[in-house]
Amino acid sequence: MAELRAALVEHKVLFFRDQHQLTEAGQVAFGALFGELEQHPFAPAASGHPELMVLRRAPDTPVGRAKYPYGEDFWHSDVSWRADPSFGSILRAKEVPAMGGDTLWADMEAAFAGLSPSMQEALRPLRAVHDFDKSFGPGLPPEQKVAMAERYPAVEHPVVRTNPDTGAPLLYVNEPFTTRIAGMDIRESDALPRLLYRQASKPEYQCRFSWRADSVAFWDNRVTQHYACHDIGSGVREMHRVTMAGEAPH
Repeated sequence: MAELRAALVEHKVLFFRDQHQLTEAGQVAFGALFGELEQHPFAPAASGHPELMVLRRAPDTPVGRAKYPYGEDFWHSDVSWRADPSFGSILRAKEVPAMGGDTLWADMEAAFAGLSPSMQEALRPLRAVHDFDKSFGPGLPPEQKVAMAERYPAVEHPVVRTNPDTGAPLLYVNEPFTTRIAGMDIRESDALPRLLYRQASKPEYQCRFSWRADSVAFWDNRVTQHYACHDIGSGVREMHRVTMAGEAPH
């Protein structure tokens, strides 16, 4: 565990091939070694394992935005709309298509370092509002939306977050969940986040992983963003994920 945690701090995402003996219960138990496991309020769970999220895409799964305007194919940091967003996730490929379905990760420390010094200094005191409603609200019945808003009210986090393990600064805004920059005029608050969202999309800050069945990825959700490619054609992509609770960004 100490070696894995040290490697995670250094590399931000770890990959493991051919984990054929890893069961659903084993994945839950492995994740629990690194922290309390969360249950995602908007995603289906595996039968008998409420902590194990099932992410499935098949030909009959629409990519369109009729229900949710944002999906996994946007750069994002999971549940940044929580007061204490996730520490990290462990994702296992249960079924993969013949082609496509890669996942990309972006190093948000590198994304911040790639900004000009004057922009870095301008961003440091700013805070951004994060809200589940931007992504999940349009797909909820009105009464459920009200109940979830009471449970998960909009929160403010620093635009420039500190890596809890190293103290390094990093960008902490993402398009699916960040709604505005706190205290800014709406026109300013629209323009600046769009500029910052694009930082995650630069290839020089990214790595890309091509899945095989029983491959596993373990990433630090606090310091990275990720993007799942929806280019699987007629294939099926089923992934199982456990997520460890984190702390309030500072």
